[in-house]
Amino acid sequence: MNRNIIQKKNILFGITFKGISIFLNFLVVPILILFLGKIEYGVWITIFSIVNWIFTFDLGIGQGLRNKLTEALSVNDNLKASQIISTSYIFISIFSLVILLIGIGFIYFVNFQDLLNYKGKSNLYLENFVFLSLFFTIVNFTLSLYKNLYLAVHKSFMVELINVFFQTFYLIVILIWLHFNLEKSLINLILIFGVINFIVSVIATFVFFKIQEKVSFSFINFNLKEGRLLFKLGGKFFIINISLLVILSTDNIIISNLLGPSFVTDYFTIQKVFQVLIVVFTVVLSSSWGLYSEALTKKDFNWIKGNLKKMNIYFLGILIFGVFIFYFIEDILNIWIGEDLVIIPKGLAFCNLLYTFIFCFTNIYMFFINASNKINLQMYLYIFGALINIPLSIFLVRLLGSSTGVIMSTLLCFLPLLIIMPIQSNKIIKNLEKESLKK
Repeated sequence: MNRNIIQKKNILFGITFKGISIFLNFLVVPILILFLGKIEYGVWITIFSIVNWIFTFDLGIGQGLRNKLTEALSVNDNLKASQIISTSYIFISIFSLVILLIGIGFIYFVNFQDLLNYKGKSNLYLENFVFLSLFFTIVNFTLSLYKNLYLAVHKSFMVELINVFFQTFYLIVILIWLHFNLEKSLINLILIFGVINFIVSVIATFVFFKIQEKVSFSFINFNLKEGRLLFKLGGKFFIINISLLVILSTDNIIISNLLGPSFVTDYFTIQKVFQVLIVVFTVVLSSSWGLYSEALTKKDFNWIKGNLKKMNIYFLGILIFGVFIFYFIEDILNIWIGEDLVIIPKGLAFCNLLYTFIFCFTNIYMFFINASNKINLQMYLYIFGALINIPLSIFLVRLLGSSTGVIMSTLLCFLPLLIIMPIQSNKIIKNLEKESLKK
């Protein structure tokens, strides 16, 4: 297997499909604002930021599956690979059912009018909307395990292709809905979104098992031993994911609660522009994770070091485009959303620029560390960030009187990772090289 050819293929097709995906994403935002209105779009974003927390509640099984499946397939152990897949799906399904039951209980004990600071719809209406959001998210949470299957077999570009298929399907249905002037509401939108996501996930899963005929899902292949190994590694990923959830996914709730839903739309829209760079760079990095796992199995440390250097060179492109976006942010927003529809709080664009640089650079080393399974230090740093994030965000929002305080808090939470992750990566490689020489 030529890792460089596989990587180039994934980067080329991945960026192409991601570019189409970004275009469709930018296209759909003003259409959704038209569909719902600015305030209800803020409600839509906030609720989705809550229910999408569910994607961290897989106890890290998805990421554990990604590593363990790559390792099994690297040594052509198809039986073990099938056991890992089957065990992962069964565990995910059980957790999904548990989370659904807990979520239903939570919904009917919360006053969503107060939580969202929004009185435009009755609490019962908001409860029903949140229930449907939760239900479809749970279903697609289980089915979305297909993404880790494609990543494990070094086909990260397929994840992007499938996403383009979903977005195209979603956009077409929304435009048809608007054309025939059908009822535009939060509940109708979640029904459209959820059903389309379900259809696409089922098709993607079916296609994977058609391509990879030597591995399969079967209840017979459930293996408790593989389950324990997945939990041992996945448990650490789970803690990291929960910590990331607190750091990244509480922003909209804090802003909505302290400043109001319309401020969420401003914050989210500005952040969306800079996230283009994060998304593109993640596509560039995504194939490296599985290739690192395969290289570690075969002790090809020279390739690992060379690839880390290559990713640092690619990062220079993020620096250049990031500065460009920062200087033209107002023009970009005016063209995309419309003039004077989005208000940019002082310092928000600059803080988003810094956050983008820190996140991208840190991920160069994070992907390697994740593939090596040596994630204890990373886990402790994320826990520290999660503990200080919410109180720090609230303090800075109140101090500055704007949503800039939220992104400033996130920056401070990521600073330790920026410094320590490159150092740990070099140490891991040196230690592995020494162990290899001893053998």
